[in-house]
Amino acid sequence: MKTAKEYSDTAKREVSVDVDALLAAINEISEGEVRRSEEDPSRVSIDGRDYHTYRELAEAFELDIHDFSISEVNR
Repeated sequence: MKTAKEYSDTAKREVSVDVDALLAAINEISEGEVRRSEEDPSRVSIDGRDYHTYRELAEAFELDIHDFSISEVNR
C-alpha cells in the first residue's frame, strides 16, 4: 500500500492517504487512464490533465480525501 501525507483543512493536520485506494476509485469513475509522474510521485495525469496533489485529484472527482485516510481504511 502506497501512502502519502496530505494536509486536512478539516482536521487542521496532515493525514496519511492510501494512494492506491484513491487511484483505484478514480480509475473506476474516470474514462481515462490514470498515470503517475515518474519525476514526482505525487503528480497524477488523467486525460492530459495534471493534478499536483492527491487532495486536488480527489476534489476534481468529487471524492472526500478523508475517505482514503489510513484511519478510515482500517475501520
